Amino acid sequence: MTAVIHSEPRAVARRLNQLFNSTRDQWIDVVTAAVAARARCTDDGPKSAPGYYAWAAATTRTRQMFRREGWEKGDEDGIETIVNHGLKKKIAVMNTDFGTSDRDRTAMNRTLKGKATTRVIDLNNQGELFKKHEMGPYEEPPYSLWYLCIYDDKGKVRAEISMPIEFSGGYVVKFSERIFILRGDDWEKVTLEQQTETAVQDYEINVRRK
Repeated sequence: MTAVIHSEPRAVARRLNQLFNSTRDQWIDVVTAAVAARARCTDDGPKSAPGYYAWAAATTRTRQMFRREGWEKGDEDGIETIVNHGLKKKIAVMNTDFGTSDRDRTAMNRTLKGKATTRVIDLNNQGELFKKHEMGPYEEPPYSLWYLCIYDDKGKVRAEISMPIEFSGGYVVKFSERIFILRGDDWEKVTLEQQTETAVQDYEINVRRK
């Protein structure tokens, strides 16, 4: 099964709202936290530090932002998530490779995942195989797990939110749906906007001091 891909701005905005009651700007905020945390790491730190701190910062930011909107903090066998019981959705953060937000490739995790991830992805797959109308009258559909996939390599940043359905050898190898948050040169536009906003704020502060 080929993944359904949402990449155009209107389609992305509509799908994020439908699935998570969220906006693209919220997820860009989370990605920004991850990129900033990775940038603070130095060559003296452990090899795993950039990936860990980026993941931790993004996970923290999702909870700070979405718990105010009814989501809860989740932890399923070491998979740190946010959970929405009304939407039956869970979202986790994952550092991924250059396949992120690329139509011709699949975003793959940079570090091996364990058995807990396999189990959750199996549930995602079952949810895809048995749609709600095919279930019995008393069956509740399982919670679906989505990953915010973040690729950050020397200033090249891309991100997507996707639902994995196949796992092999410790790596996610297939998604059923992918929503591209940042692709191509989107990150350069975001950083330029942030720099402009900072410059304007600094200018306004200087004016007030005169």
